[in-house]
Amino acid sequence: MLKLLTPLLTSLAAGEVGLAVSRAKRSAIFMTAIAILAAIGTIFLLLAAYIVLAERYGEMHSALILAGCAFGLAITIYIIMKISDAAARKRQRERAKIDTSALLTIAALAAAPAVLRSRGLLMLAVPVIAFSGLSLLTKKKKRRPVDDSSSGDGI
Repeated sequence: MLKLLTPLLTSLAAGEVGLAVSRAKRSAIFMTAIAILAAIGTIFLLLAAYIVLAERYGEMHSALILAGCAFGLAITIYIIMKISDAAARKRQRERAKIDTSALLTIAALAAAPAVLRSRGLLMLAVPVIAFSGLSLLTKKKKRRPVDDSSSGDGI
């Protein structure tokens, strides 16, 4: 029965993959056009800002102002990137902890029938399960120590 459904399932999967690939190609073409036009607009915007600043402050000062603004934006974007990367790493660590505990639970449930059949393994497993359950219940989060040196008394 499954051999009869295999061609149907592969054709459905291939059709979905083909649609996804064509959608990705179309999106890539449009995003490339958008990026090129945005780059051209940004260049002309910077040129107009340079002209306005050059009329008011002079050529050297206007170039320095635009360069300073560009570096300031770059530093701001870098800081935002680092903050978002740290948050993503934290979420990934939490997800890995949850996945590990789920995997261990599944492994324990899969091994439970074999342990329950054997009286010797059951006698060995009961204290191990009790100890691990107790350690999970009593595990507390570590807190950072409070730093009292910044209270402002020793200025």
